[in-house]
Amino acid sequence: MRFSKTDKIMSFIIAFSTLSLSLHASDWLTIAGTEPSTIKADGKKVKNTNKPHFWGFIQVGYQKDYGKLLNKDGINKTPFVMIAPNLDSQSGFEVNRARLAVRGMIDKDNQFDYFFMTEFGENGITRPAGHSSNNYLTDASITYRGIPYVNVRVGQFKYPGSEEGMRAVFASEYRNFSTAGNQLLLERFLPNNATPGVDSNGDVTYTAAPEQSVGAYRDRGVELFHTEKIQKNVEISVAGMVGNGTGMSSQNSSGKLTYYGYLSSSYLFGKGKGYYTEALKGFVWYQDGKRRLNNINYTRERYGLGVDYFHNGLRIDIEYIKAKGMIYNGVKDLDADPYGVDWQYQIAAGDNNVADGGYVSVQYYVLPQKVELLARYDYLNRLTNSTLDERDFTTTTVALSYHFKGPNRIDFNYAFRDITAPGNAAAQVVLDNVDNLLSIQATLKF
Repeated sequence: MRFSKTDKIMSFIIAFSTLSLSLHASDWLTIAGTEPSTIKADGKKVKNTNKPHFWGFIQVGYQKDYGKLLNKDGINKTPFVMIAPNLDSQSGFEVNRARLAVRGMIDKDNQFDYFFMTEFGENGITRPAGHSSNNYLTDASITYRGIPYVNVRVGQFKYPGSEEGMRAVFASEYRNFSTAGNQLLLERFLPNNATPGVDSNGDVTYTAAPEQSVGAYRDRGVELFHTEKIQKNVEISVAGMVGNGTGMSSQNSSGKLTYYGYLSSSYLFGKGKGYYTEALKGFVWYQDGKRRLNNINYTRERYGLGVDYFHNGLRIDIEYIKAKGMIYNGVKDLDADPYGVDWQYQIAAGDNNVADGGYVSVQYYVLPQKVELLARYDYLNRLTNSTLDERDFTTTTVALSYHFKGPNRIDFNYAFRDITAPGNAAAQVVLDNVDNLLSIQATLKF
């Protein structure tokens, strides 16, 4: 049975409304941007000091794509059956992430906090579409906490927005982001001199090899944020940010700021901390900015809402995302050499281009803090403004995670995937080569 876009949107809204009646999962704004006043040492709470805290994590594993490879005149027509980020094979072992970080307080009064993180794994940050980004720095920020009810964070860090994006990536038991999160929010950047073209509607598209990292849900700018407990078990978090709109780089700035807004309301059940806080949170977010291509500034607008619930071993995550302008339209192989590929990003730039998507995830510990079963349904309707260019993606991921301690675990994911082109029979012949994806990943935080 195939659900219409309206059915999907209504399902998300109903689920959001039902859960938010109880209206915190994790307060990622505070976790990432500030240092706690007290820490645990030898099982006791003690005052935090300005001693640097060095930490990191590594994620290694194996993936196998069961799709069928289609080459025509040396051109790979099926990038969706290749393993990211390099897109040069359908299976293999990987070091997906290898990050080292340091964070702490600059002064003993905890007025200034800092956070720095580097990346040495192979992913969209270091190897976007198989190209080198020459970037290894993901986060570099300082937070000033001397103003009542306002924290001021400056630098390069995760912007306030989607829960999937704000979440500490080592905490997620899913190997891959949802399709909507991956394509609508994990921004791909093109150089100003990208090659222009037209789609079936005569609207402009741009194609080019990436010269910088994917956005990784980050930007450079200034953020004001605060979390306030308004009742014993109720918190409200608010954040606003202005950024370059260039991700983890200053290349190809439009000269216009990108604006971010975020609001959440949370009910705390009283157990756990961080990702394992037992709570219920409802949230909304918005972002809007300009992106420059061929010296033309194009609008990029995104917004969404969702709910997170975690209590007594049961976790439910729901999020809906809407996008307008600067729609990522996949990667294209432009190398006719049958023994090589040249992957380039394509962007449908005009603000008449729209897309929407989301996900519903259910997770449950069948053995407390040890064995967890997971299932996630996610979808993306891309370029719904164009009959010939619309692509609809649906993925159902089933998973099992074995936890050693905290985030240290091994995850087994199996994704059932489908892609359709409702108004393009020729494109559907190519898309029918998509198949399922097996992912196994081990996470070690130290």
